[in-house]
Amino acid sequence: MTALGGSLGSAFLAACSGSQGGTSGQQGTTDGASGIDYMALVNKTHALPEGWEDAVEIVTFTSSEDWDVDVEAKAYDAYLGLKEDLEADDVYVDLDSAYRSVAAQQEIVDEFTKKYGEEYVKQYVAVPGYSEHHTGLALDLFLIIDGKGVYYNEEMVKYPEIWEKVHAKLADHGFILRYLPGKKIETGYSYEPWHIRYLDDVDAARQIMDEGITLERYLDELDPMTADCEVDYGASKLYAEPDMDSALDAILAEFKNWDGCTLQRFAFAGDDACGADELEYVNGLREEGAEAFDQAIVFTTDFHSPSAEKSEGTAWEPDTDYKDWTWHLGRTGADGSWELLTWGY
Repeated sequence: MTALGGSLGSAFLAACSGSQGGTSGQQGTTDGASGIDYMALVNKTHALPEGWEDAVEIVTFTSSEDWDVDVEAKAYDAYLGLKEDLEADDVYVDLDSAYRSVAAQQEIVDEFTKKYGEEYVKQYVAVPGYSEHHTGLALDLFLIIDGKGVYYNEEMVKYPEIWEKVHAKLADHGFILRYLPGKKIETGYSYEPWHIRYLDDVDAARQIMDEGITLERYLDELDPMTADCEVDYGASKLYAEPDMDSALDAILAEFKNWDGCTLQRFAFAGDDACGADELEYVNGLREEGAEAFDQAIVFTTDFHSPSAEKSEGTAWEPDTDYKDWTWHLGRTGADGSWELLTWGY
């Protein structure tokens, strides 16, 4: 799931979960035999371990609104404990979705490609086999406010105080907040206050939550290219974090071609750098006949070039720090993808 803060977000949430509601559930059918690694890492670069779908034990429960939700058995028991703990503090949540098979993910990809196009799918839909929901250990919660379910992304983000209370109790039940603010460079996903992950290890969960780190960092599975990169989005009145994250995706897609370079800093250049002059500049760079951009954004980066051996044949001075490398991007429509136009000094 992605916190898109608009109509695309609600459409994605509904299509991917297959469920929207309920305040209680009951255990139903199970499938398979327990024999999984609860610390397994599944993300955009780490596939679901082979044989997982045959080994995982799935519980199906029916919500009070008759939505069927599948979830790994131990994760479901832990969720019930978390739910009870939260209700003691007058915080009410329910489970929107959890387990989704690889085959079901492929159906979503096919459906959304027809409906929204390939670019939308690349940006917002996980590749089949690389979604954490395949594990059954990733749970998407929704809130219950005044007895009514709040399950659309753009609505749920309006309750940060409630989510803070939810997050404070996760580790006690073996859960972590999976996609932290400002950590897309590590996880591949923008902040999602509703997406939690079961680890079946309270000590590990507490360490991760107390230190405010990602599962990737805890498992020492960060991409070496960006592992030590400091991300600074600053304070913007023009763009929210998902907008910044989308631009980050476009820049990283190019930077990954710079073999051996390591990113040290990634920073938003500020609202003043993204005004009318910048918009005119990026529009001057667009392809002839292409639709005009109505938004522009600028970032600066610091990076280190590779050793002399790996720098041979490139434009880089070997083993050198490059400071304030500037990236210019434009897009049409707030829900569109950023197009990287140019970069350099």
